[in-house]
Amino acid sequence: MKKLNAILIFALVLTSPKAIAGVVMEMITTDGSGRQVEASKIYAQSEMVRIDNVGGSSGEQMSIIFRGDEMLMLNHKDKTYTVMDEAMLKEMSSQMSTAMQQMEQQLAQMPPAQRAMVEKMMKGKMQDMMPKQSAPPPLQVEVGESSTWKSYPCVNYSIYSGGEKTEEICAASLDSIEGSEEMMGAFRKMAGFVKKMTESLPGPFGDGMAQNPMNMMDQIDGFPVHTVQFERGAVSQEISLESVNKQTLDDSMFAAPADYKKQDLFEGR
Repeated sequence: MKKLNAILIFALVLTSPKAIAGVVMEMITTDGSGRQVEASKIYAQSEMVRIDNVGGSSGEQMSIIFRGDEMLMLNHKDKTYTVMDEAMLKEMSSQMSTAMQQMEQQLAQMPPAQRAMVEKMMKGKMQDMMPKQSAPPPLQVEVGESSTWKSYPCVNYSIYSGGEKTEEICAASLDSIEGSEEMMGAFRKMAGFVKKMTESLPGPFGDGMAQNPMNMMDQIDGFPVHTVQFERGAVSQEISLESVNKQTLDDSMFAAPADYKKQDLFEGR
């Protein structure tokens, strides 16, 4: 979840509905020992966003594309992609409703004692499968001293969750990064889309993403050029901005390649 927040924070400054040219950002992730574990590129143009990740724990190449009313998740190794949109969520809800009705019909045909035993067993399994329903503690942001990261003068922010420091962010002035003031609109739309989708998920499944990084960004003035993440007081990883460049992007950057196969999440169910 922390990694997702960090990616979204960096992506926040990359998009603009008013920009004619696109924007490309490169960032590097290192582990607690300073070893590079992932390289990412974020492309943005005309309210569309693409995030390419290379590395990570699996070493695979993955991409996420946002196109206004849908998200595409690309698996480059298998040359497949899945789509997250309102139609997918409606299908998920329909499948769950049908399964519940079938289960209720089967239970109704059982003797009372057997039905009670099965319901108890199913309740226990559902509780084990589902994420915890407790909402994450609210984030607290403390403004620190000014410093410098590479060539960027920046201000340090400490992020706390439940009293524990989870991140340190060094944010540079928007004036020091070309075009950054124009890059806010589309990612806000992307964040709104993610929020809407997760709130539509049934029961506690949407609660796991209730901590919206946009809430934190509203308290940070500038562009995050360096982020340090902590786990139990130790540095877990660092994410640093390597470059930001303006360039015109081809629309094909924001679509699945023609030879990629769309994967139906509900196929065979």
